[in-house]
Amino acid sequence: MIHYHNNGYTLEPVRLEPTAPAFRYGAGFFETIYYNGSEVRHLDRHLDRIFHSLRAFDVEYETVDFEEVIGQVLNRNGLVGQTARVTVFYPMEDAGASPVITAAPHDPKPYKAYRLCVCEDRHISTLSAHKTTNYMFFHLALRRATSRGFDDAALFDLDDNLLEATTGALVLKKEGTFVTVDSPHILPSTTLELARKEFDILPVRLPLEDLPSFRHAYILNSVIGMRPIVAIGETAFIPDDETCSVVMEKVLG
Repeated sequence: MIHYHNNGYTLEPVRLEPTAPAFRYGAGFFETIYYNGSEVRHLDRHLDRIFHSLRAFDVEYETVDFEEVIGQVLNRNGLVGQTARVTVFYPMEDAGASPVITAAPHDPKPYKAYRLCVCEDRHISTLSAHKTTNYMFFHLALRRATSRGFDDAALFDLDDNLLEATTGALVLKKEGTFVTVDSPHILPSTTLELARKEFDILPVRLPLEDLPSFRHAYILNSVIGMRPIVAIGETAFIPDDETCSVVMEKVLG
């Protein structure tokens, strides 16, 4: 994979100093962005989120002409005209952070319905409100879920209130009302912001025991759009593709 780093394009690995926070602690931030074959979708929203995180932790960072660089990375990897996943990383070095930009083929699977297991582990941190490269908890929860035949894992707080999936925001619906999670321990979702332009989605607490009272459930992120969930643990939901299609167009184009 040809990537951008240190003002150039290369196939060489990204080199990190062993003493740097990125190497020692996995410290850094990243954004994953969908390219639909003609447009890098909602680039400004993703850059706003990563820059907010960098500023929140007083990390000095460099910027580039992201549209130009991403276009070059797509072109050099032969991905122009194809669907792809673009990732912007900001690994933290001793003196600040500079971007690493990659692109890889991606199949959005617009007809997929998701099955989520219940993650029995708990991870509560205000860092969950930032998309950090120190992603071990989410990575292990997702790996455990997929090894058991699920598509993702639903995460809960210490009081068994629903938080999010390892890869996206969650929305539920009953009696015509959409709700999502109200918690400081979840990532602000760019896709959920777009969904809120189409539907009134209320922030609430969602105890695990209340999930059976909902008829529909959805998972949202920037590379899949909005897809129906057919089960969270032992709770089943009815797929609602009609709602998803409205948001899919806004997210993926």
